[in-house]
Amino acid sequence: MNEAENDPAADAYSASADGGGGLCDPPPDVIPPAPGLDPHPSLDLDPGLDPDPGLADYRAALDDVEAAERAIATAHAARAAAIDRLRVRSEQMSFAASESPGDHGWSERVCAEKIVVMELVGVLRVSDNTARNLVWESKFLMNQLPETLTALREGSISYPHARVMIDQGSSVPDESVEEFEQTLLPTAKEVTVPKLKKAAIRLREKLQPSSSVERHIEAVEKRTVWFEPGDDGMAVIGATLSAEVVQAIRDRLATIASAPTIAGDERTMAQKRADAFTDLLLTGDTCEATTEGTGGPRPNVGHGIRPKVLVTVPVMTLLGRSDEPGDLEGYGPIDPETARQIAATAPSFTRLLVHPVSSAILDFDRTTYAVPADLKNVVRVRDGVCRAIGCEQPATHAELDHTRAWAGGGTTKLGNLACLCADHHRVKTHTRVKMRNLPNGDIEWELPSGRTYLTHPATHLPEAA
Repeated sequence: MNEAENDPAADAYSASADGGGGLCDPPPDVIPPAPGLDPHPSLDLDPGLDPDPGLADYRAALDDVEAAERAIATAHAARAAAIDRLRVRSEQMSFAASESPGDHGWSERVCAEKIVVMELVGVLRVSDNTARNLVWESKFLMNQLPETLTALREGSISYPHARVMIDQGSSVPDESVEEFEQTLLPTAKEVTVPKLKKAAIRLREKLQPSSSVERHIEAVEKRTVWFEPGDDGMAVIGATLSAEVVQAIRDRLATIASAPTIAGDERTMAQKRADAFTDLLLTGDTCEATTEGTGGPRPNVGHGIRPKVLVTVPVMTLLGRSDEPGDLEGYGPIDPETARQIAATAPSFTRLLVHPVSSAILDFDRTTYAVPADLKNVVRVRDGVCRAIGCEQPATHAELDHTRAWAGGGTTKLGNLACLCADHHRVKTHTRVKMRNLPNGDIEWELPSGRTYLTHPATHLPEAA
């Protein structure tokens, strides 16, 4: 539709021109341009005069932004091609360790997938999950969405746009992927990522042969919980669950938060919901608030904690003579008040006390006299998480591995042990990946490409030297 059709000024001009009683002469901006003239002339009306000397540089900077964005998109296309080439080549190679004991249940292809992910973690400095997603995204883009790849290579769309095409296109039947791409790609070149995602979801639903019930059953199979570190001693826990389950959880938290509490409790509803959420997960019930050492009502930090977490507390902090932070396994620094409260009210936490000057271990809370259990706890404190590159699996849920195998002459000591999640434990044992403990607590990984990477301990222990 012509813009003039909705322009009141243009209507007034038309009325005046044919004697219809226009209220004023036509403003200059609604006079139709003469044939052959630019309807939108440059702001620089006189080539000899520049009304704003900075205008040219302003325009040039905007052009540079656009060019840079196109270059980034082109680079993302090149990265996807390289990652998929790496995947294809890896499937033609053998990465299984020749001395790997027994049948570990991994095919050559699975070994290749694990190695490629580790190589990408090292090169790109991304997490395990990010690297795994990049392999999958690159494979789908290179093999299922050729026109999307071309648009990305030309800079017509960004990688976030391409990711929407990949995520939503992967859930339509194989025979409908081409139609999905051809229908949606023109939109991808014109709209923002959120708008593209809405359009993609609508198109995906249209192309789905299965019923919404069947798709929901499949979606429920992908339910998950995830964790992310936050700032200022906080962290994030999230969950993807069936909608009715989430609504029921929301309602129960709201009901608990609305219940009467002790006098002086000034927590907001949001804080009460968060506290109820915590109490239900840790103890199966809701605990009372406490005012000890907090200056006001506060959830009882120690109540209900199970013996699965280590906290490192400087002695002077425990005695209240220092505000040096404690260290929570799998997370990092925590404020001194929380560290003191855990040490005092949560006996199921294992406390590691360290010297205020040398940081040497002074005392270790023991729940068993067995030496292997003590050593295991020390290794967990040192490592914090799985020691494979890019892995953030907490040491609490990791396995203890002899870097040099016991059968190969390795000994059970701090300098020959490391926490590895079950997956990376198998990678280290059954593939040609090599790892080596260094005297300072670092661990060196050597991958089949020949590249080496270091992972660093969460806590430096003098005994590791």
